[in-house]
Amino acid sequence: MRGKGQFVWLFILFTFCSFIPQISHAVEYKHVNARSAILCDMTSGKVLYEQDADTLIPPASLTKILTLYLTFQAIESGQISLSDKVRVSKRAASMPKVRMGLRRGDIVTVAQLIHGMAIESGNDAAVAMAEHISGSVESFVARMNVKARQLGMTNSRFMTPNGLPAAGQFTTARDILKLSTAYIGRFPQALAISSIRSYTYKGKTDHNPNNLLGRCPGVDGLKTGFVCASGFNISATAMRDHKRIIAVVLGATNPGIRCIDAENLIEEGYSEIGGPCYARKDYPHPVATASAKVARGAKSRRVRRAAHARRAKLAACPGSHHPKRRLARKIPTAHAPRIAHSRVSSKKTGPRSLARARRKAPKVALRQRKAALALARAQKNAAGHRKISSRAVSKRKKLAKTASRKKTLCANSTKCSAKARRASNKKKVLAHRRTRVKTAIKKRHRGASHAREENRPIG
Repeated sequence: MRGKGQFVWLFILFTFCSFIPQISHAVEYKHVNARSAILCDMTSGKVLYEQDADTLIPPASLTKILTLYLTFQAIESGQISLSDKVRVSKRAASMPKVRMGLRRGDIVTVAQLIHGMAIESGNDAAVAMAEHISGSVESFVARMNVKARQLGMTNSRFMTPNGLPAAGQFTTARDILKLSTAYIGRFPQALAISSIRSYTYKGKTDHNPNNLLGRCPGVDGLKTGFVCASGFNISATAMRDHKRIIAVVLGATNPGIRCIDAENLIEEGYSEIGGPCYARKDYPHPVATASAKVARGAKSRRVRRAAHARRAKLAACPGSHHPKRRLARKIPTAHAPRIAHSRVSSKKTGPRSLARARRKAPKVALRQRKAALALARAQKNAAGHRKISSRAVSKRKKLAKTASRKKTLCANSTKCSAKARRASNKKKVLAHRRTRVKTAIKKRHRGASHAREENRPIG
């Protein structure tokens, strides 16, 4: 019985040890915090890792990968060329951020629109390109969906050429992987554009939102995206030792997590396929070339010369707080020679010190003259300030006098007008009374005359 129990325990231990590599492999990918992710070795086409790769998620600006695909396809077929002039429409210019900065009526080339889409992720550039290729956004979107079906993107549907929120627009991490693989495989020259870290259009410089460029070794694309409905998305690709890996991360909570997840997937993918992989602290940094060192040295010399010139200019300024100017401001003219003499004579009186004093004498005299000039200038400015202030005081007094005089005149005129109104009112009252008296007298006379006529005897 005892031997049988030992055998059972040995069998359990062997089974556990056989599962250790799988458990550790699962633990390696526990750091993917996004809603959906997939990792693929593009050289062999093998999927190295996936997490909810068929979950439907809005594609955001990853839609521009398909727009760029159709753009390069139209250039390859001769339908358009990189030098074609495109007039920006009102619809394209009205697109919300992120924008390339196009305005209605602008004339841009197809090459500029491609850079605006691939580097700046310009929504306006995508609409302008769609209108240029198909005549309208709706017909271009129809072409996008047809191409998606041809590429095997069975779980994707596109409603806009730039990925802005629209009802019924969705994709999956697996479909974005298929699109990215087809795009890089057919148009590898596009990676030279997607790896550019900044682009300037009409004096406005925008940086590529793909923060893995220049940070993770070998990363040369591809595209990022964000809308509130999906979160932060990225399709990242890297090339090391002629082995290319593509990592797609959808639905991260912030851009930092998006890049960290993609970076960790790339590193672990290379560790699995046998390529060079690094810890973040062990990333190789490019060694500075001799020309770069020379340029840095020239720049440092220019900076030093500019600093010396700035300090000299500051010291020569009369109102400066530079240490070389403080003494010139503080020393009065009468005491300057005595202080200078005390400085010279306070040192040892050997032949060397005397020679040094003689050499410094012209400098001391120059310093004294500068101090005297500065003091005279300050006194002159103070005198001018006093004159100006006295003039201002006298002007204020005059203005106060004129204001009081005006107030007096206004008061007097008000009094006079009141008196005149009262007098005119009295005149009106008296005239009214006179008219009333006259009418009463007339009425009495008329009544008396009527009475006389009635009492006169007839015949």
